[in-house]
Amino acid sequence: MRSGIRILQVSDSHLSRQAPHADENWLAVVEHARATRPDLVVHTGDVTLDGASSATDLEHARALVDRLPVPWLTVPGNHDIGDVGDTQDPVTAARTARYGETLGETSWTRSVGGWQLVGVDLQTLLADLPSTEPLWEWLESTLDGSSPTALFLHRPLVPLATDHVDEPSRYVTEPGRGRLMQLLAAGDVRLVASGHVHQWQTADVGPVRHVWAPSTWAALPDRIQPVLGRKVVGVVEHTLYADGQSTSVLVQPEGVRQLVIADDFESPYSH
Repeated sequence: MRSGIRILQVSDSHLSRQAPHADENWLAVVEHARATRPDLVVHTGDVTLDGASSATDLEHARALVDRLPVPWLTVPGNHDIGDVGDTQDPVTAARTARYGETLGETSWTRSVGGWQLVGVDLQTLLADLPSTEPLWEWLESTLDGSSPTALFLHRPLVPLATDHVDEPSRYVTEPGRGRLMQLLAAGDVRLVASGHVHQWQTADVGPVRHVWAPSTWAALPDRIQPVLGRKVVGVVEHTLYADGQSTSVLVQPEGVRQLVIADDFESPYSH
């Protein structure tokens, strides 16, 4: 039987004492991980409801993530450390440092099963901070093409259908996108796994498979966000094989409720 490294990708959990539905679904994801025992869990951002402003949310999220029965890694999202170009809620060095102190390294690399796994703090990568250019240099040296690579980041790089609007709040914008695409081409990146959109979608862009993980918390209603893939609550199970091939499967764990923000409960962001 063909075997490989099993990675459970989770995203957009929005954990907080102010979001009990998010916490309840997360605990169902934890039980799924306990039953299936992946080799690693990777969280692709928006771990918290508002960790950018609330140390309490970060601490609460850490306690819940620690319930996972297997090793885990995260990258931060806009709700965790602020967003690029958002003057009201910007990504800052202080917010990033606080996230790192609570949830661990914000960019990282691991070698497993002949693959290189790379997680990058996209918020900082696209910002204008003293740490931005050193992070680009680190990423360039890390994506060295020595082995098939899976890249984990919060925001999708590109729309995955020609009729989807290239919305700046949804995708990586230029000039960062072009620079990242050049690194993917040089670095033998086979898989780009992201979150942010709260929808499941997958497509090949050239030799690279792009996979969007849905939220473990809730989907967004159509009146707020267009349908870009499948609006579902769940997780993604990636299997990475030694020959450089991979599979990515959407899973709706038992006990995870299929919720829609502002329809099934009042949005905590409405306050």
